[in-house]
Amino acid sequence: MRRFLAAGLALGCVLSAPALAQTPRVGLSVSLSPPDTLGRGARYARVQVRSLFADQRWAEALDQSFPIRLTFRMEIWRSREGWIDEFQRATEWSTVIQYEPLQDQYKVTDLLLSGPVETRYPTRDDLARWIGTTREVDALPVGGGVFYYDIKLRISALSDEDMEEIEQFLAGGSATPGRPERSSIGRSFRRFILRLAGLPGEDLNVKTERFRVR
Repeated sequence: MRRFLAAGLALGCVLSAPALAQTPRVGLSVSLSPPDTLGRGARYARVQVRSLFADQRWAEALDQSFPIRLTFRMEIWRSREGWIDEFQRATEWSTVIQYEPLQDQYKVTDLLLSGPVETRYPTRDDLARWIGTTREVDALPVGGGVFYYDIKLRISALSDEDMEEIEQFLAGGSATPGRPERSSIGRSFRRFILRLAGLPGEDLNVKTERFRVR
């Protein structure tokens, strides 16, 4: 059933391409928290995904049962005037969003270092409010100096194979499939539809302003 829906999505994307060019696009906003209360000047990064479902490409993908994955990577950099900036460390996390048509609800799975966290939302508006919430990343620079954060966001529509790997991971198994794809024709068709729909992925990148840690 999903493959027939995918074909409809691809056809709709092709026919409505001029209209899509005028619709809002998803965006990434990054800011800094106020300086810490210890007087060191350390500041957390605050991350917000804007207009994910106002962007018709991703709204239609979710409607047609394409799971959407948001993969974040935040790098901490020490700024060195007159020299190459120094990479200190990075932290990563992901969110997988799925529409469940039988239950008419949305499932969100946060893939965190501490483990997966699953929540469900009854309406698209509830989901959109949650996606648009500003979140503070629990990571700070080590030592003193002038720092900034470099935040990257990868948005991708997931294939059946991708979802199988994620489900294996959540079940405690290997992230690498232990058996061949059920149907190479089905996988090829899936990839063709993703390319035709223009939904292989989108990359966003924002750097924060610099701040001094004593």
